[in-house]
Amino acid sequence: MKDITSMLLSAAVFSSGLFLAGCNGLSSEAKEMVGDYYNIELSETEPVMELNANGKCVLRAIKPGVLTYTVDGRWNVENDTLFISTDGMVDEAKGDTTLIGRVAEKMAKAVVNYNGLTLTLRSDGNDYVYTRRVKK
Repeated sequence: MKDITSMLLSAAVFSSGLFLAGCNGLSSEAKEMVGDYYNIELSETEPVMELNANGKCVLRAIKPGVLTYTVDGRWNVENDTLFISTDGMVDEAKGDTTLIGRVAEKMAKAVVNYNGLTLTLRSDGNDYVYTRRVKK
């Protein structure tokens, strides 16, 4: 019963986060986080996340020398959680596209730390650190 309650609560929070992104713009937390985020272990020239001020985002999957693809979506931050919604479709791809699996339509990642220069997100019990660069 506790698992069902947790799932329903998670779904409600996720839906409310996306509703705010779609109708009222970004939360105050999200507005502070607008920018391009890089995983420098994968690429210093291509961001893995482009979090835009209009609530739209571009996610980039990078496997250096093998495959890079992008997915468009919408994003927001509510209750220290980054919510991303996509249509599940790949927008652009370079490399061996046979390696592309199912693209998630909804993602929620806990914001562990944000200091203006880096963003740490927790996913499946692992922390991932992204370096922020603000668009000019």
